[in-house]
Amino acid sequence: MGWRAWLQRFVPYLGRRQAEADLQEELRLHVELERERQRGAGLPEGDAHRAARRRLGNGTLIRERTRDVWGWRWLDDLVRDLRHALRGLKRSPGFSTTVVLVLALGIGANTAMFSIVYGVLLRPLPYPDSETIVLAGKVWPESPERSAPPTLTNPELRRLLADAESFEQFAALSRRIVLWNGPDGDLPGAAVTPSFFPLLRATPRLGRLFAAADAVEGASPVVLLSHGVWASRFGSDPEVVGASVELEQAVHTVIGVLPEDFESPPHSVARFWTPLVVAPYEPPADDGLDDPGWMIGIGRLRPGVSRDQAVTEVRTILDRQRLEEPWPMPPDHAPQARVVGLREWRGRPFRPVLAMLGAVTGLVLLLACANVAGLLLARGIVRRRELVIRAALGAGRGRVVRQLLTESVVLGVIAGAVGVAVAAGIVRAAPALAPRGVPGLDDVAVDATMLAFAGGLSVVAGLLFGTLPALAWSRMELTRTLNAGGSAAAGGFGCLRANRGQVVLAVAQVALALVLLTGAGLLLRSFVAFVTLDRGFDAIDVVVVDAWIDTPGRLSRRGGGRFDAEAIDTHNVAVGQAAAALLVQMDRIEHLPGVAAVARSSSDPLFSANSTRPIAVVPRPVPSDPRRQLLAGVRRVDPGYADAMRLRLQAGRFIANSDGPGSPPVAVVSESFARAAFGSAPAVGQRFRFAFGEETWEVIGVVADVTPLHDLRIAEEDEAGDVYLSMLQPERNPFPFSSLPTVLVRAAGEPDAVIPLLTGVLADIHPDAQVAARTLETELSREAAQPRFYAACAGIFAAVALLLAAFGLHGVLSYAVSQRRREIGVRMALGAGRADVVMLVGRQGGTVVAAGIVLGLLAAAASTRVVESILFGVTPTDAPTFLAVTAVVLAAGLLACWLPARRATRVDPMEVLRFE
Repeated sequence: MGWRAWLQRFVPYLGRRQAEADLQEELRLHVELERERQRGAGLPEGDAHRAARRRLGNGTLIRERTRDVWGWRWLDDLVRDLRHALRGLKRSPGFSTTVVLVLALGIGANTAMFSIVYGVLLRPLPYPDSETIVLAGKVWPESPERSAPPTLTNPELRRLLADAESFEQFAALSRRIVLWNGPDGDLPGAAVTPSFFPLLRATPRLGRLFAAADAVEGASPVVLLSHGVWASRFGSDPEVVGASVELEQAVHTVIGVLPEDFESPPHSVARFWTPLVVAPYEPPADDGLDDPGWMIGIGRLRPGVSRDQAVTEVRTILDRQRLEEPWPMPPDHAPQARVVGLREWRGRPFRPVLAMLGAVTGLVLLLACANVAGLLLARGIVRRRELVIRAALGAGRGRVVRQLLTESVVLGVIAGAVGVAVAAGIVRAAPALAPRGVPGLDDVAVDATMLAFAGGLSVVAGLLFGTLPALAWSRMELTRTLNAGGSAAAGGFGCLRANRGQVVLAVAQVALALVLLTGAGLLLRSFVAFVTLDRGFDAIDVVVVDAWIDTPGRLSRRGGGRFDAEAIDTHNVAVGQAAAALLVQMDRIEHLPGVAAVARSSSDPLFSANSTRPIAVVPRPVPSDPRRQLLAGVRRVDPGYADAMRLRLQAGRFIANSDGPGSPPVAVVSESFARAAFGSAPAVGQRFRFAFGEETWEVIGVVADVTPLHDLRIAEEDEAGDVYLSMLQPERNPFPFSSLPTVLVRAAGEPDAVIPLLTGVLADIHPDAQVAARTLETELSREAAQPRFYAACAGIFAAVALLLAAFGLHGVLSYAVSQRRREIGVRMALGAGRADVVMLVGRQGGTVVAAGIVLGLLAAAASTRVVESILFGVTPTDAPTFLAVTAVVLAAGLLACWLPARRATRVDPMEVLRFE
């Protein structure tokens, strides 16, 4: 083999170029010969040359022959295949419509889910170089990290600002949110350090941002407004800069307005901002209170610094700060350093749910593809002569497969176009149906990313459901098929090899439907368990009214430091006076129209008690190990609390009006606390004290356990239970800042009719306080929105999956009956009854259903762990759910079997035999 032949063989490019050159030389010779012939006919030289080129079509022929050499003729073949596919689909409008609708449902659901996942978890945040923005701080070991951001104290923030080298910029956001009252409701705000906006690369629409001089003690109070506040409360006044607003009973000057597209991390809820003063840290003293100034730290990593390097540095700095504290915590109880990406943290609470819904929609698409593949396999019986004739005329197996796959992809693309409309509808409805607080969900819309995903998914789906039918129908025997004529072959499931593929697909559909139904059943059981949970009280018709007083400048502009005793006393006196005024006016509230009972409480009944304290049972000593101390949530309540909340008294009595300042201290405990503190002994008559006090309380009653909102519980994990103390008795309060009691009212009629009356009375009693009212039913319904959404979504998809599985099974059996008409006719002619025919068909369908149920149960047992993190009150292997789902799938499968069996009993033996 010469070097040229070697290159042509192993270097296709050079071989093709050589072939092209040879073709051009050959055609040039043809042109010369034709020109000589034309000249012999008497034409001039120029005319003869042009006539020769026209006759031979030199340019066209060269292009066509060269295209063949380079393999570009497949473009022409593809165009012909597309035309043939469109004509074929047009000839079968019913089949085409069915396939498009089935696929559009799966493609649309997956496209919508991709858009939601992309918008919530993957879309870059609206800040330049947003991937470098992180939240830095510490989290407590028992804190649910996915719902609470890392935090910093004032000393820790100052240490990070001074020593951290991993961050290009670092800022802090105060967790103390100030409410701004107005005609359109309360607006949340936040206090931030001056570096907050430069870190986010934000520029004001009007005015300026915070300067360092704005965040020092004694500086004039200033405020920045969001674009929405500027539009709603100032009418988009371009002269708003310099206007005055009152916040926390202090006048603030507006210095700027942020752009409309600005989002304030990490929660995007702030609507205005004030400067955060990071006060110098002072050592603890006996005459005041040290405020750690809990803040959220946010930083921008330096170029080239990884997140692992940053978390190592933050951990070192925070550990150094912890060791310098007067009372350092042991390492196993100390909070842990965290550096987490801002985008990652925002989407973290929703990642398990979106993963579950994404898996569900993916299974629905697989079911749709399996259904369409079954339809194509069944449709092949009608097209078998066409395909065989193609093969007989010289089309190879690859050519037939290519034609069938082209038809499948065309179906997928058409279904994808319809699916985009389905996805747009789902995306538009998602914000109204989804639980509150999903970041980025409102911004999800039909865009180029969604269209690209839908297009790619349509092509992949077309290849997915078209491959098996194309391979099956490209293997037919020419002689046998051509001799078979138009009659159907006999032989049941073994009549065609392709039918085995249909059976496999039907089994897979039944199994997938069972997996989806199992997940939906578990979520439905979880939702029912949540809404029917015995919380220990009756929330129906209960109105909760909160009021709070802000001391001027108390917390809004400080990031930690010390509050002297005078400031603490001033605040406590103001709150004490307001609480005394409320006590005097309780009779006024009791006599309001529609009020059945009224009481006061130190905390919201839906949440754990706002103070957890170690308890010592008298006369036992207090354990020296803090981990062995008995902890209890302490709630101070009125004597009417039991009637207003309808607590169930298990033993003794509840707090009465006689348990006032001059009577011995008494308490009511929950059942859990009674068991943990006193064991099997009667709790009534027992005494306990707080671990850091000497005064003892006598237990006068035991009530049923009260279960707060499970995912908002702030009590310690090892908390023993609840202790109810009388609000009429003085109590030593170890927490310097106190708050107004929560007012609880049980309405005799419609609760919404009582709310305006209550807020009016509270506003009269506390002119300087902010008042908010709500019903417990509304809070519980809002809390149940998330599990309700999970159950509804999974239930809808599972129902669709069950219908698709039943449809696929019905198609398999209908195809089998059509292939066995002659056999069934012969059986009936020989004496078989309708019941025998039903059993014949039902046996085949029952085998498919049984195989699908067995495989589905195994898959469900292995896959339900995915939803374990969002289940409440039910295990992933809940036996009643598995039994119920199996019964539903079995019933749907038997119904899908009965319809073809019923049609089989209507076969006329004489007609079938006469036709044969």
